Amino acid sequence: MNLKSVLLEELSWREIGQAMEDGCRTVLVCAASNEQHGPHLAENTDYIFGLEMCRAIAQELGDALVAPVIRPGLSQHHMRHPGSLTLRPETFRMLVEDYVDGYVRHGFERIVLLASHGTNFAPLAALAPELQEKYPQAKIVCGMSLEDFMALYAEGDRMFGLEPGTCGGHACCFETSVILHLHPEYVDMSHAARGYMEGNTPEFAKSLFENGMMGVSPCGIVGDALPADAEKGRAFFELFCRRACACVRAALA
Repeated sequence: MNLKSVLLEELSWREIGQAMEDGCRTVLVCAASNEQHGPHLAENTDYIFGLEMCRAIAQELGDALVAPVIRPGLSQHHMRHPGSLTLRPETFRMLVEDYVDGYVRHGFERIVLLASHGTNFAPLAALAPELQEKYPQAKIVCGMSLEDFMALYAEGDRMFGLEPGTCGGHACCFETSVILHLHPEYVDMSHAARGYMEGNTPEFAKSLFENGMMGVSPCGIVGDALPADAEKGRAFFELFCRRACACVRAALA
C-alpha cells in the first residue's frame, strides 16, 4: 500500500477512500490519556506511546489505518498531580461509541480497540462485545488485554537484568526509555526518580484507587526511571510493537 501516512488525520478524504478501495478496511482506535508521568516526563506520554504503537502495527499489518488517538482517558487517580485530565466514564464510553459508529458508517470492516493507558483497558473490553452486537456488519475487537500490556513491563526488567519492579508500569524505566527513543525532547532526566517499587499487588491497586497516585507515589512514578536510556527504549519499543501486533492479529483471526 503506497500511502504517505497510515494516520487518518494526515490523509485527505480522497486518499482515505482510495486506501479503502485498495483494501485498507481495518482501523486502529487507541484510547490514551493526558496525565502526569512523574516529574521528568511530559503529560503526553501515553499519547505518544499509543500513536507510535498504532503506527507500527498498521505498517506491519499492511491493510490498517490509525484513528486520531483518544485523549484524555480515565485518569481520576492522577488528578491530584497538576495538569492531569480525566473523562467521566460515561463520556469515555460515548466517545468510543461515536468513533466506532463513524468508522462503521464509512465502511471499515474491522475496528480494533487498543489502549496505551491502564485504566482504559477494562471499559474497552466491556464495550467491545456490545458494539459488536450493535454493528454486526463489522468485526469489533480489543487488540490487547491489560495482562498482555503489563507482562511486557515485567519482561523489560528481565531483558536488561533490572531489579524487579524497575519497569513498574508508570513513568518507569520502560516508559521513560521509550520516550527517550521516540521523542527525547519530552524528557528531563535531571528530574528522573525512583518511585513505588513494591509491585502491582492487590493492595497497591486498592490503595491507588482509594487514595490516588499521590497516596502511593508522591512523585507519580511506579517503578524507577533512573536507569532509563534511549538504547533500552528502542529495544522496549520493538518488543512492545511486536507483541501488540501479534495480539491484534490473534484478535482479528
